[in-house]
Amino acid sequence: MRELLYKMLKTPSPSGSELAIQKMIINEMKNVSDTVITHHNFNVINVINPESPTKILLCGHVDEVGLYIEKVLNDGTCRLARAGGVRPQVYIGQHVRVITQSGKEVYGVIGYTPNRVVKENELKVTVLLLDLGTTSKEDTLKLIEIGDPVVHITDYTELNNNCLAGRALDDKLGAYIILETLRKVKEQGTKLGVYASTTVGEETTGRGAKMAAQVVNPTIAIAIDVSYATDINYLDGLTGDTSLGKGPILTRGSLMNPKIHELMLASAKRLGLNIQMDIATSRSYTDADSVYDMHDGIPTYLVSIPLRYMHSSAEVCSMKDVDEIIALLVDFIMNFDPNTDFDPFK
Repeated sequence: MRELLYKMLKTPSPSGSELAIQKMIINEMKNVSDTVITHHNFNVINVINPESPTKILLCGHVDEVGLYIEKVLNDGTCRLARAGGVRPQVYIGQHVRVITQSGKEVYGVIGYTPNRVVKENELKVTVLLLDLGTTSKEDTLKLIEIGDPVVHITDYTELNNNCLAGRALDDKLGAYIILETLRKVKEQGTKLGVYASTTVGEETTGRGAKMAAQVVNPTIAIAIDVSYATDINYLDGLTGDTSLGKGPILTRGSLMNPKIHELMLASAKRLGLNIQMDIATSRSYTDADSVYDMHDGIPTYLVSIPLRYMHSSAEVCSMKDVDEIIALLVDFIMNFDPNTDFDPFK
């Protein structure tokens, strides 16, 4: 069912502008979900078995990093502001599209202020210019408005060795994984409540995961996100040892519930999966951080997908890892004991 992932990758959703992709997801999941929880902040939760007292919350965010139009200059070009961890150097010379309030797309390119010479590591978003081909502020404002989002014009590309390249694999892969997990555990007849939250705002505010945890008040929560693959030379010096195609990344750290970790390892062993390990000694910089703090502290865990070139227009993953994470989560849920005690003092 990779068609769902490909549809998601084709739908721009910069942080703060996720409504279109969420409407598409609701439509795609209408024959799977027993009910859908929506929120004015664009968050969506597809649910099966809502009557169950055991509630497993899965989070994968659909928002992506991007740019927003901040100011229109007299010559018709636009200054930009960032939404999330934008890397300005990957935008220079790139073709982009502006998503207007009417839904119409306006096309342009990203240039830079020519009389400002800066070193690559000092490059700021304020140096970038959006050029729509217009020659005046008035002409530009006939096409766009302040606050319109700007994203790369890119599509996904299937690479060798079952790899996939594209914009916003962070974290539409995670959103795809939780939706496919929901589909499969329903097919296998789980009686547990499973809440697949395609969260919003992870790259900026964490608003979607906070809302999901507040509304659901789950028994446990599992975030699915990406993590840096350290298997190529461009990341010399980065800690960790994770590679594309070598399996799901499990996480240990101050926010990670040790009992969930133990159960994940048991699932991996049953399935014969190779597991990679990562650590998050403070924050994980994922939805797990937002969920953990809600109510009286929700038992929380993070499973990650190895990813190259994060926050660029050509992120790269292995679909083998994606498929194995789906299998891992399905096994975890199908073997989950509702009487499991997550209190380490008992």
